[in-house]
Amino acid sequence: MQIALRKIRDRKQPFEIDEKGVACRGEFWRSGGHEVTIVGKIEGDILLACDRCGENYTETLDEPFRLEVVDRPLKVEESLDVIECADGIVDFDTICHGEIASIESEYHLCPKCRQVEDFEIEL
Repeated sequence: MQIALRKIRDRKQPFEIDEKGVACRGEFWRSGGHEVTIVGKIEGDILLACDRCGENYTETLDEPFRLEVVDRPLKVEESLDVIECADGIVDFDTICHGEIASIESEYHLCPKCRQVEDFEIEL
């Protein structure tokens, strides 16, 4: 789903994107002249690889997120939760895909490895 930033109004509107069996849903609205706020939640089951043993396992997600989308150049001191859309198009599919990819790239332990507190690390 893509919407031109200039067409988004200050009234909250719902969105829902499904990807890989995971739902990304929430609301968006214009929060400034060149800014849109997106507040949502990522829910569903996702296949992850354990970073300790390497086994695949399924994790149930229930992750909230809040992002700002702007159509102007960002300053260095601005938040990392700001996305610049130079073409003026808010692409919800890409945003949700990026949020899911971010979760996948985190450090994950399977249920079996979460129970093991003592493990060796080679330096």
